[in-house]
Amino acid sequence: MNIQGSLFNNIIFAGGIHGVGKSTICHKLGIDLNINYLSASDVLKWKEINTDIKNKKVEDIPDTQDRLITGLRNIVAPENHYILDGHFCLFNREGVVTKIPTSTFLAINPKYLIVIIGNVIEISNGLKSRDQKTYSSQSLAYMQELEVEYANEISKELNVPLFTFNKNEYDLNYKTLLSRLHEGLA
Repeated sequence: MNIQGSLFNNIIFAGGIHGVGKSTICHKLGIDLNINYLSASDVLKWKEINTDIKNKKVEDIPDTQDRLITGLRNIVAPENHYILDGHFCLFNREGVVTKIPTSTFLAINPKYLIVIIGNVIEISNGLKSRDQKTYSSQSLAYMQELEVEYANEISKELNVPLFTFNKNEYDLNYKTLLSRLHEGLA
């Protein structure tokens, strides 16, 4: 991987499994915090490297992460704050859940980490409806478990606060998360 050092200190990174609602929650946080929203898929130009954009298997995870960091370097302005929706783990080309390289998070140098979790049966049904792809609730549950575990590892390694946001307790969690992030960005 070609990622060299961290250039950022103004990004909140929000991860979670496919279909958990990251984009919706991150859009809302961006508006409520008056910060810019970025999607990792858009930044790394997923549509250019995958003929089926609904396919969640990633052919070359290190390459996509290099593309992400390069894209961020071209987009992120030091005077602004951002919320980036992405993943702590992805399905590799064989469909095996794989951790994103730690070097990616070192390069992003997030101010805060968020991991969004939800009901895997609802997520599985949502993905089937949205993408016309079937993912077993067991594989999504495993991926979500690994996302949470790895988010905690990254939080400790980078010494960055981690917020676990349970989508199923949205009203309770959102105000608390918003308040904590607002204080940290002030």
